[in-house]
Amino acid sequence: MLRTSQAAPLIGISQGHLKRQMDSKGGPLRHGHHYFLGPTKNSPILWDVEAVRAEFDRLGMLHRKGEQLLNEIHNAS
Repeated sequence: MLRTSQAAPLIGISQGHLKRQMDSKGGPLRHGHHYFLGPTKNSPILWDVEAVRAEFDRLGMLHRKGEQLLNEIHNAS
């Protein structure tokens, strides 16, 4: 588990973008799986970097498959 400032560069995104991906802010990353909050408001957010990478990979694959299906539909008509 790494703090936001350590996790973001390893994932290849900014700290702000990483935080915007939290489910509490409408993103796909789930509390208790991808990130963990500390006991106080000022506690650091801890990230499971491998779980976050896996989720981004999954979402990227879904996006690509969706584009491929749309292209196939478009080309068939």
